[in-house]
Amino acid sequence: MNQQLEASTMEDVGYEDAVSVPRRREVERLAAGLALIGGTLLCLAAGLVTVSVLGRWLFNRPVPADYELVEVAVGVAAFSFLAYTQARNGHIAVDTFTLALPARVTRVIDGLWDLLLAGCLAFFAWGLFTGGLEARGYGTTLIQLPWPIWPVYLTCAALAALAAVIGVSVSLLKIGGGR
Repeated sequence: MNQQLEASTMEDVGYEDAVSVPRRREVERLAAGLALIGGTLLCLAAGLVTVSVLGRWLFNRPVPADYELVEVAVGVAAFSFLAYTQARNGHIAVDTFTLALPARVTRVIDGLWDLLLAGCLAFFAWGLFTGGLEARGYGTTLIQLPWPIWPVYLTCAALAALAAVIGVSVSLLKIGGGR
């Protein structure tokens, strides 16, 4: 049973013998937890939109600042999904030029692309972090609600940084063959 689970996990990621399954499972478990939080946020945002539309339609009273709340929820949710997508090799990949290459070479190329993506995610995290500190310093708030925006920036920065760390980990596991 355990061998079947390990084999199906490796097949799910598309790289047989590319990574150590126990290490990959730890990374995926953390990323899956974040993705569940993101999914919950999206469901709450959908519920808020539904209530607001019904309130507008039935009583001519929508939920105040509904679009700001949805905007924040969707933004945080998007960053919540990045780590899971990275951990599961879920990003779109075009393998037209690597189909004829040996599996080991393809893994190294994919690992290098994952490393590049991790660098981009780290850059986003840095930008969000500095933007959050700046928003905090200026006391920037949402437009309709007097809520500070900096916690959203810092949350997204932390999620982007975690996705970058997972990207580096996935990259090293691919390049190193899981050893």
